[in-house]
This record gives sequence, C-alpha cells and structure tokens, in this order.
Amino acid sequence: MAGKIPTHFIDQLLNRVDIVDVINRRVTLKKAGKEFQACCPFHDEKTPSFTVSPSKQFYHCFGCGAHGSAIGFLMEYDNLGFVEAVEELAQSAGLEVPREGGNEQGPDLRPLYELMEKTARFYQHQLKHHAESPAAVDYLKSRGMSGQIAASYGIGFAPPGWDNLTGTLGSDKTSLERLNKCGLLSESNGKQYDRFRNRIIFRSGIHAAEPSVLAAGYWETTNPST
Repeated sequence: MAGKIPTHFIDQLLNRVDIVDVINRRVTLKKAGKEFQACCPFHDEKTPSFTVSPSKQFYHCFGCGAHGSAIGFLMEYDNLGFVEAVEELAQSAGLEVPREGGNEQGPDLRPLYELMEKTARFYQHQLKHHAESPAAVDYLKSRGMSGQIAASYGIGFAPPGWDNLTGTLGSDKTSLERLNKCGLLSESNGKQYDRFRNRIIFRSGIHAAEPSVLAAGYWETTNPST
C-alpha cells in the first residue's frame, strides 16, 4: 500500500479547489447573500437548509447537521473513503497525490480512518438530535460557542448509554476490533462498552472532514457514569 497522504497536501488541495464548484457539479446551488443554498442532499426537505460558504469553504445543513469540507462532501455524497475522496478531488484539480514513505508496505489504516469519520458524524448528529443533548448545548453556549462554531469544529455529543457505538457501527468481530483499535471502547469483566458517555466530543486539527484528526478530547457534562 502507498504511504500516508501528507497533511500539508490536504491543506494545499482544499486551498486549490472551490467547494462551491465541487458541490454545484452534483447539487444545484442558488446564491443567497454571501452563501449558496439548496435542499439538503442528505435528507428529505422542502425548504432549503443546506448552505455552502465560499469564504469558509465548508458546507452545513441546519436540518440534519451534515457538515464538512469538499473532501467530506465527496465522502458523503459519492460514498467514497477518505483516500478515494482526496484522489478524486486532486484529479479534478490537476494535482498528483504525494505519499509519505514511498511505496513501502504497511497496515491499511483506511478502514480505521473511515470508522473514525463515521463516529465523528454520529456524535455530531447526537448533539443536534439526541433527547439528552440540550444540557450539552447549553454548556457550549455558556462558553460562547454558537451552533455554527460547533459545526465548524466538528463538535459532537456522546449520549448516555453503554452500546451506542456498537449498536450503530456494528458489534461483529471485525467492527469490535476496529472500535478497540480506535480507542472507542472500554472493557470490564469481559464486556465491552462505549468509552465516552454523556460527554461533549471534540476533534483536533483544522479540517472537520479529515478522519485522521478525530480526537478523543471531551468535557464532562452531567453524570459521567450514566
């Protein structure tokens, strides 16, 4: 397998492309002030709540919480993995994707990157829709974080419960192995359960759509033992 894609190339690629052009080739956008709008391609709606910001180079749906960069959009809309989305975007921009470490063989980490991305999106969705999330939202607001800021930085909410991730992402042997490798599960008395419960989840790095920078940082909300 080829080496890892350098982070500086991801920065270069996202600076080179225009997210409006990328999305408009797949979803018809209409100008709305300084931004562009459309009905969200990720959920059914009659009133447009899907916005694309040329200045910030990200998309955000105020209806379902979908959010990300041009890379994230290709992953979601075209059902691509992270590496595939980068390669697709680079080809459209006339760039060759460099690799660190040449063509040395190594473990294929793409399934873990993609799992981290799915986990991040799950937590982001919970922050907007879970019945227990209002306390987390209030806490963020008390720290001066608006909904737009939370979306921009990929902030999410790990709801109470012991098996939210396994129930959503899979409890088969392969899924459990990957969840463990990503540090998303804990174990006690031979039983595995979600490591993060009733906590606010943060992502590190600049690009909320880059799965390799999903962080396990969090602030405690109310009862962490739930």
